Amino acid sequence: MIHMHILSWVLAIILFFAAYFNLSKTQGPTPFYKSVHMLLRLFMLLVLFSGLWTLIQEFSAGSNGGSHMLLTFKMVGGFAAIALMETTLIKRKKAQPTNGLLWWTIIVIVITMVLGVMLPWGPISKLFGM
Repeated sequence: MIHMHILSWVLAIILFFAAYFNLSKTQGPTPFYKSVHMLLRLFMLLVLFSGLWTLIQEFSAGSNGGSHMLLTFKMVGGFAAIALMETTLIKRKKAQPTNGLLWWTIIVIVITMVLGVMLPWGPISKLFGM
């Protein structure tokens, strides 16, 4: 499930930037925008489903009690990243300014990914045997 979560995140981020740059501030959406945005929403749902599934597995295992706070922070960061991605696209489609919102979206995505790397199932933890 963790591999599906990582793959969904990577594809969602790629689709977010593809949808963002398929929206022109002056001319509006390109013909590809709607399909890319729908695919992005599908991968957002996959990210939410796989993330919640891994969260439930970790909480039910009860092996690493110290990582539950990081898991909760990552969950909140994931919800915020998905909400910011959707809000950024909607504001850009309405031709409202989105530069600050785009930078906040990128910052939240990076923070969420760093938290995911530090978690017990992440690569840093496995590398150092934590």
